[in-house]
Amino acid sequence: MGQFDKDAHGRIVHKSTKQGLTDNLGRLVNDKGYLIDQSGNIIDVNGKQLWKKSELKNGEFPKIFPFTKFNIKRIQGDYDTDGKGQPVLQKTSTGGFVDKKGRAVNQRGYLIDTQGNVIDIRGKHMFDRDLLDKDGEIPAVFRTGMLQSETDSDVSQIDDDQNRDGRDKDGETSLDSKMGDTPANYNDIN
Repeated sequence: MGQFDKDAHGRIVHKSTKQGLTDNLGRLVNDKGYLIDQSGNIIDVNGKQLWKKSELKNGEFPKIFPFTKFNIKRIQGDYDTDGKGQPVLQKTSTGGFVDKKGRAVNQRGYLIDTQGNVIDIRGKHMFDRDLLDKDGEIPAVFRTGMLQSETDSDVSQIDDDQNRDGRDKDGETSLDSKMGDTPANYNDIN
């Protein structure tokens, strides 16, 4: 965050210059007050990029907390990989992709809805299409394994439970009870 004065309502006061919005120290900021580089990527005070502009929504980055859980297998379709680790997917007559089970996936093998948003194995919205890279990849923080995750057997159990009647063993129909939170919860302004 930049350094700002606040108005009577507690909102930060930006300075407007030829380069764009700045903080009290003349550093570039976005309208939410985050330090940015010339391309609009959020940076730290040393200029290191923290979030790509393409990963932001309404100037905000996905909020990640120590208790945030994420297991990438919950959003991946059922597919084989080639020698380079790339998904081997079936093409549809309309140019889209499906996994072995006939579920819609993007070119990276992530399950998607009809708008191209990434969903989990239960159909719950996880990532807005706008947050994906050009090649359909999810933000790096969710690919790296840095976040807490359930075991593969937990994901298999949820998938098995879903295939039975749409509810898990606790009667829940949403992964929120298993994940604690989802990336999609941070797509809107907090």
